[in-house]
Amino acid sequence: MRHFVAVAEELHFGRAAARLNMAQPPLSQSIRRLEAGLGFALLERSSRRVALTPAGRVFLDEAKRTLAQAEAALRLARQVASDELAEFTLGFVSAALYRVLPEALRSFRRRFPGIRIRLEELPTERQLESLRDGGIDIAFLHPPLRDAVDLEVQVVDRDPFVAAVPTDSPLAKTARLALGDLADQDFVLFPYRQGPSLYRGIVTACRQAGFAPRITQEAQRMHTILSLVAAEMGVSLVPQGAQTLRIDGVAFVQVDGIPQALAWELAMVRRKTDRRRALLQFAEIVGQRAAQKRPRADGV
Repeated sequence: MRHFVAVAEELHFGRAAARLNMAQPPLSQSIRRLEAGLGFALLERSSRRVALTPAGRVFLDEAKRTLAQAEAALRLARQVASDELAEFTLGFVSAALYRVLPEALRSFRRRFPGIRIRLEELPTERQLESLRDGGIDIAFLHPPLRDAVDLEVQVVDRDPFVAAVPTDSPLAKTARLALGDLADQDFVLFPYRQGPSLYRGIVTACRQAGFAPRITQEAQRMHTILSLVAAEMGVSLVPQGAQTLRIDGVAFVQVDGIPQALAWELAMVRRKTDRRRALLQFAEIVGQRAAQKRPRADGV
């Protein structure tokens, strides 16, 4: 049936054989066997052209539906097999490693030691692509997201920004500084593709403070960003949780003037249609950890 669809779409045995990575004679024999089994012709052949018979046109539509159903059955079977094997792939940005993700992984592995989790560090947009094409099963990335109607998105962490400055800088001698105090500094920042919305938010906040940030260095990993700050290559705005990395040569200073709505957010994202038990169990643990860290209504 796959052979027939290839020939019917190409209307050329040579091109269809190349598409199927097979020689032309076996392809021709395959189509003849199919027609013999059906009892009627699907193709009209001549030395110059190949055309579909009326029956062939009808059969082509049904063959495509049959093949699509077969592929769907295979995907479902693989999903069930994956569930039985209890394995899934998790994508993450480096910021996920500060608080929520390590605690969730530790708790999950203690409760379900037989379930295997594969980890891949990827920027936000690459995670979205991989999530949709099945490369990863759950993503930890920076919101907000566009065109996410097919995805389940849950913000699991929200961290305010602090300034990371070299310890020898005069900026490190104060407990607090205004965002505008960074106007004359070189900036070290993550690449735009790693978190487009967050990147735009930082640049917009700086412009509202009266300056355009002079971004002279980019780095994907927070450890690298802080190391570049320690090397006096510039300053950076980083999540408060990054202080746990404790890089020598870096001081963290509270910043006034950053819009309250701007924070280093982390979201957990899954396909709405993926209901595998292991995946749902992990998402539940992450949600519980996030709820424990969320401030109460009284601000405590």
